[in-house]
Amino acid sequence: MKKLVSVIIPAKDEEATIGKVLKDLNKVIKKTKKYRFEVIVVDDKSRDRTGIIAKRYKARVVRNNGTSGKGKALALGFKHAEGDFIVMLDADYSHMPEEIPVFLKKLEESYGLIIGSRHLGGSEEYTFVRLVGNIILTSAFRIFFGVALSDALNGYKAFKRSIIDKYSYKSSDFEIEIELIANAMRENEKVSEIVSHERARAGGKMKSFAPVHGTKFLLKIISEGLKIRLGL
Repeated sequence: MKKLVSVIIPAKDEEATIGKVLKDLNKVIKKTKKYRFEVIVVDDKSRDRTGIIAKRYKARVVRNNGTSGKGKALALGFKHAEGDFIVMLDADYSHMPEEIPVFLKKLEESYGLIIGSRHLGGSEEYTFVRLVGNIILTSAFRIFFGVALSDALNGYKAFKRSIIDKYSYKSSDFEIEIELIANAMRENEKVSEIVSHERARAGGKMKSFAPVHGTKFLLKIISEGLKIRLGL
């Protein structure tokens, strides 16, 4: 039987873009015959038509009625996912679904977690503050984890099911990206990157705020990095 791929899309007030994401994603799914797919949109307490639009494009919509935040939304999506492989995709149309087959090919090559690198593929979203912040946090990741990655923070990731099966995810926001990498390393899975281009978001409002979420990233890098080095 073909392997099942779960595509999880956390979405909060993204009615302007979720249809574009799912339209492109459905085209990729139609062309990618090697796998079966399920698409899960986690509606993170949206106050607009995000969930309604997602259903029109045949996605399974899961409503987050608990604590809001990207980390909490993804953790809920993990609980509903049944796939052998998991792909995380943003709802703002910045990630390109056309790259998903490249992620999956890499997973088939004995890697456990793959990150789409904006450093390698370029970003239309980088402001000076975001660029400098990413450089600082990526350098901190290298110091505390002892692993050289160019874009550990990016939310465009694909990974094996084992990375969610054995772990309970605690992060409330974007720092879940670090928790995922840490758990992949605990599973002794190889972590790698592919070239990925980030478009400018096609509508809606950016959910990250550099001072707050940058601090959360740094704290998670330090805490998880120290645990990895201590074998915890």
